[in-house]
Amino acid sequence: MQRNQEQPGGCMAYKYKATMYYSDEETEAFLRDKAVKSNGKKSTSHYLYSLVTKERENLMANNDIKNKPVPVRLFPEHVNSKEFSVNGSVEFFGLSDVFHPHKGESSLIRKNQKALMETIDDKILEHVANHFSNHGHEVNDKSFRIVLKTYVACYYCNINIVPGLYSGTFTATCRMITVSRNEWDKYGGVLDFENVRYIKYEAVAKAERRIPRGLCKIAESLRTDTTGAFFIPVLTLQKNFPGETLAEPVMIKGVDLSFGKERLKFKTMNESQKKRHLMKPQYN
Repeated sequence: MQRNQEQPGGCMAYKYKATMYYSDEETEAFLRDKAVKSNGKKSTSHYLYSLVTKERENLMANNDIKNKPVPVRLFPEHVNSKEFSVNGSVEFFGLSDVFHPHKGESSLIRKNQKALMETIDDKILEHVANHFSNHGHEVNDKSFRIVLKTYVACYYCNINIVPGLYSGTFTATCRMITVSRNEWDKYGGVLDFENVRYIKYEAVAKAERRIPRGLCKIAESLRTDTTGAFFIPVLTLQKNFPGETLAEPVMIKGVDLSFGKERLKFKTMNESQKKRHLMKPQYN
């Protein structure tokens, strides 16, 4: 490419030009036949420029398509789950500011809440073992369970007589999804139950790259959360039934410390709440 000089009369010619060489007569005849401008004049340069322009437009259009996110396909809701609630008292050992006077309060709270959530998970699994082991709810080598925490609330306090010992009351709303081999095969092995995850509706609508291309929403009885839901990723290829390879037949998923107030409420008791709580018979 080289730049042309300005033409006499003050008009600017094309800034760039390219020279094409061809040796066969057929190409020469083809160009002369095609090189007709709208005003009837012949111009091989004009014809070649139109070809380059068209190719450039096609390339830009293809790049636009590649850069656009692939829409997320939503499948019918998964309704084959059972809702249950677990509530009661909980005790756990956490960090005490007596032993960590220089640690920030937020750091202490975060670590204590992590220990608290683990204790609540243990309580939920204990409840499942006691209430879902009979009456047709058996889990054997041909089935596994997903316990999905959809809402957790807990009020807790530090028991002063034992530094680092905390006590509280909690409520956890959960959904039980039992996946048998028949259930797995019914969906063709494409529902990835092991990777159930919470996704914001906005992220689904924008079809962000980290969002699976296929999603099956888990139906919930209470829809207090208007910002997102729990989804089962829908795979494009069939996955082998994982029942016999799982380390545990029951997996607990769902709400963790990253969730907002619609799904999680962890609060320390105020003095009046703490007083009433510690006056209960189990703490006398």
